[in-house]
Amino acid sequence: MKKYLIFLSILLSINISCSDDNDKNDCIENKLAYVTSVDSPSNGVINEIINIEVNFQVNNGCGEFGEFIETRNGNVKIIVVKARYEGCMCTDNLPIRKVNYEFITQIPGNYELKFKSNETDFIIVNLLIE
Repeated sequence: MKKYLIFLSILLSINISCSDDNDKNDCIENKLAYVTSVDSPSNGVINEIINIEVNFQVNNGCGEFGEFIETRNGNVKIIVVKARYEGCMCTDNLPIRKVNYEFITQIPGNYELKFKSNETDFIIVNLLIE
């Protein structure tokens, strides 16, 4: 019986130490990612979604698309990609990821979408919406 209790206590201590949920978030990080290319039409129609293909580079194999961060000033929109890195063991490559950006407006006019491509530059898309 004594051996059984010792074995059971060792087994429980191993199980408790391996199931610590506090470490799950240690390997999740969000960082800005720079856009490498954009494929967009040059015009569109009000109230219809315009699909724009956005390619961006991440820092390792764990990097994926997180979200778009947008700031708007009139008909000019600055768009920054936030990448999400999830995982403690990541490949050491620099992959290009692809995501779809959807643009829609109810107001006709000329729009300028500026996708951040490095610290100071942008890839600019001009759209005529009728």
